Amino acid sequence: MLNKILFHHFPSIKSLLTRLQYEFISALILKRDVLFMNFGYSARHQGADPIVLEPDDEIHRYPLQLYHHVAEHVDWTDADVLEVSSGRGGGASFIMRYFKPRSYVGVDFSLKAIEFCDQHHHIDGLKFEHGNAEDLKYPDDTFDIVLNVEASLYYPNIKKFLHHVRRILKPGGYFLYTDLRYEEKVSEWHAQLEESGMKIVRQEDITENVLKAMELDRERRIYLVDTYIPRILRKQFYHFAGLDVASLEKVPHLEKRRYWYFVLQKV
Repeated sequence: MLNKILFHHFPSIKSLLTRLQYEFISALILKRDVLFMNFGYSARHQGADPIVLEPDDEIHRYPLQLYHHVAEHVDWTDADVLEVSSGRGGGASFIMRYFKPRSYVGVDFSLKAIEFCDQHHHIDGLKFEHGNAEDLKYPDDTFDIVLNVEASLYYPNIKKFLHHVRRILKPGGYFLYTDLRYEEKVSEWHAQLEESGMKIVRQEDITENVLKAMELDRERRIYLVDTYIPRILRKQFYHFAGLDVASLEKVPHLEKRRYWYFVLQKV
């Protein structure tokens, strides 16, 4: 309930608290078994075949499947790409290796996250830079594709972010976007996208797919919190990982939020 109040009425405070939590994770976790912070995606229960992964990627299957679903609907040939809020770089590395764009820049506000990425992801054409999602310092018409995965819910001013995305996209370029909102805020969120000046060419409610991935990935999430987070802070981090702390089984949940995926185009 407190989390919802902060989202609805005090977004700047919620953003600050989340950033502090994220910085704590960036400073604390040093191993490569934490490369993602998204909730994941699965369509196996709907009859879809799982994507084929390299052996070293298998541990990250569900977060990677979210990136794959975000990426698979556009052409990456010779694309110059920007990911906003690239975190610990797992998605950037995956897309460079599997979809092979020409270049990929991951931008994040956390200097610790950028430092981690520079140390762990060494791929030609991939680089990481410090930056602010609401004040992107790139020229107009720079990128063919912009990605944003499960991050914008923490931005205090989503309209500023969308303005910059449209500005830095080349004409005809794509914005690949996935995130979640409380149910009563979904209509407002969709209206913001419709007013962004970009055309919505694909939209999909993937809440069921995300919840299924969280269920399948539950034990790994519990292990990560128990391994890396001091006991006194674990309750909050279980919640951050989408686990219901009121349940002894720590059942995955989205706290009455809906998860959507969009492809928008600058026309």
